[in-house]
Amino acid sequence: MRWMPFRHAPSRPIMGAVAAAVAVAVALFAISSVSAATLFADDFEDGNSTGWTTSGGTWSVTTDGSRVLSQTGTSSDARARAGSSSWTNYTVTARVKPTAFNGSSRFVAVLARAQSNTSYYYLTLRSTNTIELKKLVGGSSTTLATGSFTVTTGTWYTVALSVAGSSLTGLVNGTARLSAVDTQFASGGIGVATYFASASFDDVSISDGTTPSSPPPTPSASPSQSPSPSPSSSPPPAGSIIVAKDGTGNFTTVQAAVNAVPANNTTRRTISIKAGTYRELVTIPANKPFISFIGATGNAADVVITYDNASGTTKPDGSGTYGTTGSSSVMIDGNDFIARNLTFSNSFDEAAHDFSAEQAVAVTTRGDRLIFDNVRFLGNQDTLQPSSPNTATVSRAYYRNCYVEGDVDFIFGRGTAVFDRCEIRSLNRGSSSNNGYVTAASTTNTNPYGYLFFQCQLTSASGVAAQSVHLGRPWHPSGDVNAIAQVLYRESTMGAHIKSSPWTDMSGFSWRDARFFEYHNTGPGSPITADRPQLPDASAPNFTAQRYLAGSDGWNPIS
Repeated sequence: MRWMPFRHAPSRPIMGAVAAAVAVAVALFAISSVSAATLFADDFEDGNSTGWTTSGGTWSVTTDGSRVLSQTGTSSDARARAGSSSWTNYTVTARVKPTAFNGSSRFVAVLARAQSNTSYYYLTLRSTNTIELKKLVGGSSTTLATGSFTVTTGTWYTVALSVAGSSLTGLVNGTARLSAVDTQFASGGIGVATYFASASFDDVSISDGTTPSSPPPTPSASPSQSPSPSPSSSPPPAGSIIVAKDGTGNFTTVQAAVNAVPANNTTRRTISIKAGTYRELVTIPANKPFISFIGATGNAADVVITYDNASGTTKPDGSGTYGTTGSSSVMIDGNDFIARNLTFSNSFDEAAHDFSAEQAVAVTTRGDRLIFDNVRFLGNQDTLQPSSPNTATVSRAYYRNCYVEGDVDFIFGRGTAVFDRCEIRSLNRGSSSNNGYVTAASTTNTNPYGYLFFQCQLTSASGVAAQSVHLGRPWHPSGDVNAIAQVLYRESTMGAHIKSSPWTDMSGFSWRDARFFEYHNTGPGSPITADRPQLPDASAPNFTAQRYLAGSDGWNPIS
């Protein structure tokens, strides 16, 4: 692999062609004809639990990365129910995180066909590392099926219970694990529950399908295959644009779906993307805000948007090379963009090329108020560029439960970005002393907030030497003296690959002139040395995720 010690100034990519007007008209007609298959959905982002009836425990909507329904009592049964007594065949899905078990054989659960607080079917995750499919009739429980499953407090699981006639199916993280036949209840609402335990619940949805959706199980062989337990997979909302490689949607490419969104739209437009690898360049222009990309299966590894341009790749018209920013597989200029449950990649093969510039960007963002949730960013050098339209403009992006991999400067640029409980993985370049740099921020000196890594896991691929990876270096594009990098690693866990002197100079600019700090980190790569500036405790309240993202409009995607 070719070592790239200096960064080349970025250039703007070629914009994708606009689809023909007739195709847009046909697409919009098709979009309007899509019918919803969702009986109920609640992500609690409105800050309340309206529509839920609680019994026992202490229920409230609290902040856990996003707003969630929490039950904090651990001394009794606790239930929260919703929905209609007339519902018959459906699948209820929820993200569930047990936070404490008070004793042995305690559980958290999802309920279906609930008649009351004491009569329903339920799927449990038990503290004894078992999963059970059960029914409760007048307060008396019967186990219908059981199996082994490791249950860890503090971990999110996607739990689904399907009821179709007399058939019951329980799924965890997209895999069907238990089934049973029972005729006790023919209809009823849904719910969530704890038994001598506390837990958080989020993204509850009810599909009226008679069989559960069962996407491929989350790969476990490599951390790069899944950043975190996948959020729930649920039918797209009414009016969604469907992208499917096999022709079963409105479009077969992602860019065609973006082209179908009207310019200057003022309402959210959801593009639901079915499983597949979409090899294409994707651009979301500045005049198309409020677009969402949602992976249809809920598993980020199932939907991959990728291309393989590098900075040194020659443009098809022979007019030069793409440059760093121009190499981006995906360019996001539109404000208020959301991506969930998918992968962005630059698949440029460094070993197969000998370019003088091998920066290869998966995603460049220049829009403001962007959210990435359970998204993977794959690449090598310069994987992810949180940026902005110009040095005078601050653009903000929030990355929640994401996975970012690379080697040299693989998170770089002048944007403001919060990485909340993400995995940041350093790949192996084969050097025992200098295996790369996690960040190369170029924060404008008037912007107090660059990158925040909050409760992240800094990991490394197999073979990465201990004490070989830098936390970052200061990038001054084209020698810009006003680019004063700001990076804070806060309450994160650092692997042994992180150097004891983790910051380094770049292109003649000293790292000591940048705004580099750490705060209350742990792990073998975190011991404090003289070359590791620590954020003073008194300053900590000013460097939270909320402060980074608030801006002048008070944006808060976290609580």
